[in-house]
Order: sequence, then C-alpha cells, then structure tokens
Amino acid sequence: MKKLIVTILTLTALSVGASEITGRDIMQMVEDRDSSLTSVMETAMFIQRGEQTLERRTVSYRKKYGVDEKSLIRFEKPADVRDTMYLTWSYEDPEREDDMWLYLPAESLVRRISGGGKKGAFMRSDFANEDIQKREVDDDTHRLIGKREFSGINCYEVESVPVKKEDTNYSKKIVLVHPEMFLVLKTEYYDKGGRMLKTAVYGGFVNIDGIDTYTKVLMETPSRKTKTFLERSNIRYNEEISDTLFEQSSLKR
Repeated sequence: MKKLIVTILTLTALSVGASEITGRDIMQMVEDRDSSLTSVMETAMFIQRGEQTLERRTVSYRKKYGVDEKSLIRFEKPADVRDTMYLTWSYEDPEREDDMWLYLPAESLVRRISGGGKKGAFMRSDFANEDIQKREVDDDTHRLIGKREFSGINCYEVESVPVKKEDTNYSKKIVLVHPEMFLVLKTEYYDKGGRMLKTAVYGGFVNIDGIDTYTKVLMETPSRKTKTFLERSNIRYNEEISDTLFEQSSLKR
C-alpha cells in the first residue's frame, strides 16, 4: 500500500510536470503528502517574548471523516493551563465555516470561537487560532510566482490569497515548497496592509510509516520581536481514535 501511494504521487507529479504546473497543483500535492486517516502527537512549544520564555506542552489528536477533519489539542503543562482544550471541525466546503471551541477548565466553560476570535493569538504564542486550523486547498487561490532559493534548495514560490478575506488576518501568504518532496519549507504571512507580518520555517523532517513529516517549526513576528519554537514528538499515524473524543459534549468530561 505504501509503495502504491508513493507511485501514485510520483505519477501525479510527472503528469502535472508534463504540462504546466500551477500553484494549485503544487498545493494539492502538498496536501496529498499526508495519506494518514488519524494522527496522535506530543508537542513542546516555547514562546519567547522579550526576556520572558513561556513553555507549553500538548497532546494532539486528528481524524479524517471523508473529506472533512476533526482535531483536538489538550494542554498538559504548565499547571495553570492544564486540560485547556481546543476542538476544531474543519470542512472541505469553502462555503462552510469551520467550527472551533475552547474549553477552559478553571471556569468549566466551553466557548465557541468564531469570526474575529479566530484571528486572536493561540495561547499567547506567535501562532493565531486560525493557524491551528486545517486550511483546505480551495480556501485560497494559488499562483505560482516562480522559483526561489531557500536553504540551498530551488523551491517553488506560491502566492496564496484567501477567498474569504474577512475570515483571516492575512491578505496573502507566500509559500516555499520543496520541488521534489512537495513539503512546505517556509511560509511568509502578510497583513491586510500588504506588509510581511511573520514567518514560519519548517524542519526536522522524518519519514514515519511512509509519510514525510516535519517535527520542528519556528514562527517569528519581527515587529513584536517575539518568536515561538514548536517541536513535535511521539508522532503516530493511523491509530484507532474514538469518535467521542471529538464531540463538543466530551470537553467537560
């Protein structure tokens, strides 16, 4: 099965390459690199704000439901945020808004995050709440700008502009994609004024069960002089995960 998937991806890349590859083709191949139905992982997040460094540790769960996806992030450390949870239901249909809920254990409160709330900071980090959602390929229009060298690799440079501009903090993203592995190496985020707001650099790539996976990402916001380093570990694909884990009613249990 793994060999078949690799063969299909290779043939897809070759067939696209035989004509003129488009920005959407590239981003679809990035999306298709992860063939897993479920994933479980642990994450360590270090947030640097001036001389202060905050540490967060989480366990994340993800499960595909056909073309849609559900995910849960549960905070384990430090004690003041332990058992805080983010539940997200992501839909492929670009006309349907994703659902997101935040559970605050200290208040035993489930709060729905929508609209402007998705633009807010994710647990005081350089990531926004919208950054932890799965973004579907057709949530943006993609244009291949050309090639740009990054870390010695001549990457595809793709401009991604959101279809629904009111739903995001960003006017566009510039994405640098490895030309053979079709993995994102860097993303530049631009604000509504067209200025570069922040960057994310991905690394620590490993192959887990036939899936090329990044294990490290550094998100930096130069104007605020802040940065967030995220490291993923103990990553497991295609384990059984109960559907009840992703129910809104389960957050308080």
